Amino acid sequence: MSSWRVLGACIGLLAATQAQAELPSEWQATYAVRQGAIEGGEAVQSYQAKDGRYRLQLDVTPGGVVALFTQETFHDVSEGEVNRDGWRPQVFHHLRSGGRKRRDHEFVFDWRASRVTERQGDREPATLLPGTLDELIYVEALRRSLAERATSLVLPVLYGSDGEIREYRLQTVGEEEVSTPAGRFRTVKVERTQTGGKYTVTLWCAPQLDYLPVRIDRHKRGRAQGTLLLKKYSSGSRHAP
Repeated sequence: MSSWRVLGACIGLLAATQAQAELPSEWQATYAVRQGAIEGGEAVQSYQAKDGRYRLQLDVTPGGVVALFTQETFHDVSEGEVNRDGWRPQVFHHLRSGGRKRRDHEFVFDWRASRVTERQGDREPATLLPGTLDELIYVEALRRSLAERATSLVLPVLYGSDGEIREYRLQTVGEEEVSTPAGRFRTVKVERTQTGGKYTVTLWCAPQLDYLPVRIDRHKRGRAQGTLLLKKYSSGSRHAP
């Protein structure tokens, strides 16, 4: 895979039974982006939930060797409602700029009409299924499920690159200790597959950080596409390292 694609592949890393476990209402996590031993940049996620609303943002910027070949950046935002039953997205925005091709997609969730449409685009609306999430916020549903000791989860998820609703299947496959720039963590290992997709994603979620993924790997037809490794995490009085 060419160097400029290392950064692009990692955007897909960070993208039910709605249990009642409490998760932090505000947090920020910084990840190192890598392709094998190649330093690919940095990914920063931030989450806030207040007064029945949430906002989850992901920004990916190039660094290391990759920055010599591209200044391509990614900016994703998921916004919507949140309550004890879970998350209901209202807008998902994906912006890719600074590279060979600019992509700017914003999807609007119309729950009354049970459809999701692209604000400016010619894609046909997709039918919303109950509990549909997007590529960012589904990880919060996974964290809550793991906190309730669930071992599997099936979710309808808006796949933002093509505006389709796909079924994500998440399954725990054991526990592992993982080393990251933020430290060493005991984790629950989760594998994610999806309908109509070429990719598999593995997430290592740390109980001591409310099941935040501290490592995320993505593969395409068995070939490594990129890795995210936690560098820093803060949530109230909880910090790593």
